[in-house]
Amino acid sequence: MVLRMRAALFARFARSWGLACVACLVVATSIRVGAAATPPFGPAEATRTLTARTLARQIQQDGPQKVVQALTQNKEWPQTRRAVATGWQNWIDLMPDLMSATDPATTRSLQLALRQALPRNPRAVVAALDPKNGPVRGGRTICAPAGMPATWHRRAIRAVEALHDIHLSDVGADCLDALNGRTRS
Repeated sequence: MVLRMRAALFARFARSWGLACVACLVVATSIRVGAAATPPFGPAEATRTLTARTLARQIQQDGPQKVVQALTQNKEWPQTRRAVATGWQNWIDLMPDLMSATDPATTRSLQLALRQALPRNPRAVVAALDPKNGPVRGGRTICAPAGMPATWHRRAIRAVEALHDIHLSDVGADCLDALNGRTRS
C-alpha cells in the first residue's frame, strides 16, 4: 500500500515536472526566436557590428570628423561609451582622436566613460590623457572625483598609485593630483 502511494506520488510529481520542462522549452525557444529579431541592445546597435579595430581603420581612412558624424548618425555612441567605461584598451586608445571632433555633450559623456574606466584600466586611461593637461582630456578633468562615489575614488587612487611607467609619470602625477584635490603649478 505504501509502495503504491509512493509510486502514485512519484508519477504525479514526474508528470508535473515534465509539463514544466516542456513549458520551459517552449518559452526558451520563443524567447530565442525573438532574440534573433531584436538583439539585447536594440535595433540601432544591430545594424552594424562596431569594433575598435573597424573604428580605428575608419579614423585612419576618413578622419575623426567623419567617424564622429557616422557614430552620431548611426546612434553608436552608447555602445562606444560602454566599451570605454568597461576599460577596454582598444576603445580607450581611440578617445584622443574621437574626442578632438565631438560636440560638448558627447565630449562630457566620453569624459565620464574615461573616468569610470580609470580604476579598471588605469594604464590605458592615463595614456589617453592630454600631456599638456588640457580641458578636454587632461588629468584635472578626467581624474576629478566630482560626482563619483567614494568607492570609485579609493579604487582610482590605488590604481593610479600602482601605475609604474616612466613614460606616463607626468600625466599620472596630474591625474593623482586631481584625485587628491591638489593642483600642480
